[in-house]
Amino acid sequence: MKSCLLFLLSLLCGVPLFAQPTAPVPFTGATPGFHQTHTGQILFSPTAAPVNGYPGAGYIGLSTYPLSPQSGLYFTAFLGSSLTQALHRLAPHLPQQELSRTGTYQFSFYVDKQLIYLANLPAGAVDRTSKNTGTVLHQALLNDGRPASGWGPALWYRFLANGGEKALAQGQHLLRIEIRPYFQNPALRDAPVLAAGQVALNVTQPLVIRSPAR
Repeated sequence: MKSCLLFLLSLLCGVPLFAQPTAPVPFTGATPGFHQTHTGQILFSPTAAPVNGYPGAGYIGLSTYPLSPQSGLYFTAFLGSSLTQALHRLAPHLPQQELSRTGTYQFSFYVDKQLIYLANLPAGAVDRTSKNTGTVLHQALLNDGRPASGWGPALWYRFLANGGEKALAQGQHLLRIEIRPYFQNPALRDAPVLAAGQVALNVTQPLVIRSPAR
């Protein structure tokens, strides 16, 4: 009898008796074609490349790329899902709004198979729409010595200021980048890799830190 009264009161007052389930996060997958073939990969190029990519788009591939402060170096990461979807798989109990507001990408920089720098992008660096639906990251790390828009150059200079300049001394090196989803929660550490890629570099001049690291 008591349970029936509580149920009727909840209907009258508009207060649910049971916790409402978290709304599902819409899934956004890889675009069929080049993106789908290269899902989980990071490709590097000397200039900006089409976001969706295509064969022969000017990617560096397996060749050794000469790198100097005047070089251009871009990356394109082809993800299998959006950032919010990836975070939802790790924390399905959290609402989408919270994941898209505070979630971000974590970058690991390796030089010659040694982890040099690990950085979390500021949560506001990527807009919420891109977090919820975007499956491609395309940024300039170096732009022929000229200023470039976006968060890529700032990330690159932070890497250089935190061991990257020394690791990428003149000579030949292997640069590898890994991207993971990140959320400020101790339980979500060591998230799976969303995309990874490497490029062989021949550093011909000392790399200069042009922007202060944060």
